[in-house]
Amino acid sequence: MKRLSVLAAGLAAAIVLTGAAALSGTGAMTNMPAASVANVTLTAEHGSGQHGTATLVQRGDSVVVTLIMSGIPVGVAEPAHIHPGTCAKLNPVPRYPLTNATNGATTTTIKNVKLASLLGGKYAINVHNAADLRIYVACGPIK
Repeated sequence: MKRLSVLAAGLAAAIVLTGAAALSGTGAMTNMPAASVANVTLTAEHGSGQHGTATLVQRGDSVVVTLIMSGIPVGVAEPAHIHPGTCAKLNPVPRYPLTNATNGATTTTIKNVKLASLLGGKYAINVHNAADLRIYVACGPIK
């Protein structure tokens, strides 16, 4: 019986220390990813009046990208991509295609990508005019 009390006391101490480490930001919590969510503001381009937000969330080995746009005509599916570069100087070849934004919304899962690799201004999300892909209607840097 005395041995069980010693084990129980040891277990309680371990739980308290683990909790304290978690609260202080040390211990097991230091292995958490630096960023698991990023929000991107998409601003109108070429007088489109279209703008919105993109939310990027790390889910395991994938990044889930959700676009919510305003100003897209009803029933129109506008292509969206993640491109290398900035909105001012975008590489025209997309790195990650996104599902077309239909009625102003879309969600895409990009497999085998880490959010950390997209952050830092090296990539931008843009939405194209459905009738002419050379025209960008909205863009936002991934920071």
